[in-house]
Amino acid sequence: MAINDAMKFIKNSQEDKELRQTINQLSVEGIFEILPHFGYEFTMDEFEESVNMMHVKCQFEEEANRLMQTAMWFRMAVS
Repeated sequence: MAINDAMKFIKNSQEDKELRQTINQLSVEGIFEILPHFGYEFTMDEFEESVNMMHVKCQFEEEANRLMQTAMWFRMAVS
């Protein structure tokens, strides 16, 4: 399911420096072309929905802040 892929991407991008560096070097089109090679297939709408779902489940402010930072990073990468 695409939303699960987006959730996995968010979690993994928080830990995987190499993944973040790869994303940072690509164009918007390149990002969505390479994501399936890493095992992630989702749209921007599905990404936003997964952020909202994960945000609701955050138990601590620090956890929510980290999620929002990751979401902002990806939004900037694809804008």
